[in-house]
Amino acid sequence: MRVWQALTYSNLEELDALAQAAEQFGYHGVTVGDHWVTAQEQLEHYLYSDDGSAPWSADTHWPDAWVQFAALAKVTRNLQFMSSVYVLPMRDVFPVAKAVSTAAYISGGRMHLGVGAGWQQFEFDLVQKPFAKRGRYLDEQLEVLAKLWSGEMVEHHGEFHDFRPLRMSPRPPAIPIYVGGDSPAALRRAARHDGWIGAGYQFAQIEPLLQQLRKEREKTGRGMEDFAVIVACHDLTPDRFGQLRDMGATDLIKFCWMENGKAMIAPTSYKIADLEQFANTYIRP
Repeated sequence: MRVWQALTYSNLEELDALAQAAEQFGYHGVTVGDHWVTAQEQLEHYLYSDDGSAPWSADTHWPDAWVQFAALAKVTRNLQFMSSVYVLPMRDVFPVAKAVSTAAYISGGRMHLGVGAGWQQFEFDLVQKPFAKRGRYLDEQLEVLAKLWSGEMVEHHGEFHDFRPLRMSPRPPAIPIYVGGDSPAALRRAARHDGWIGAGYQFAQIEPLLQQLRKEREKTGRGMEDFAVIVACHDLTPDRFGQLRDMGATDLIKFCWMENGKAMIAPTSYKIADLEQFANTYIRP
């Protein structure tokens, strides 16, 4: 099973060293999360904490994923890069298509687009994007991305996008698209693309989700052989690592550094030592 290190909440100044260490210790890739800004007062309920509060602070760095990944590609050789997850429907599809394809091109095909519908309405409001229609908007954006990345002359006439024949160049290397989320709509959407990202669950929660995912994949007429199942497990053990693989998980995301449910402030040396220790247990035991 391939292992990714989440770099979310880390300062930009340390990302070069962390990415290089991850590559040295055998990690398949690294991921970053995605937010425009941090509000002074959080209004929406954060889905992944017991009390609904977000684990980051106003000082937490949120780099643009594709600018950051392109920079990290220049200081690594084979390390892969994945957004986990990129809130696509709070953006215009053409700048995203250009940014991701450019990063994929200059990195030699090391970019993986993980997308989600998003949960924080105020960020959509900042850029005047339709929060209530974000699922339909995301579905159409993914259709448009596939067309633009084909390298062919393409056109599109849909609910949100309408354009005459055009071409985006250069054609990028293949960019896998993974969908995050565990709602029925998110699982259906993931089944139509290249994989699913499970942001973070207790071990007991994962198998029922994978069973539902397999059913959705079967409805598309395709099996699981060429489908990425990317999970993060809060209560991971070496035995459970093997069990996740046997369930059909293809990739594991190692969580970013946390303490008592909040983003940890720790020196880069601590994080590198933790990367090595995890690798010795799970990647190269």
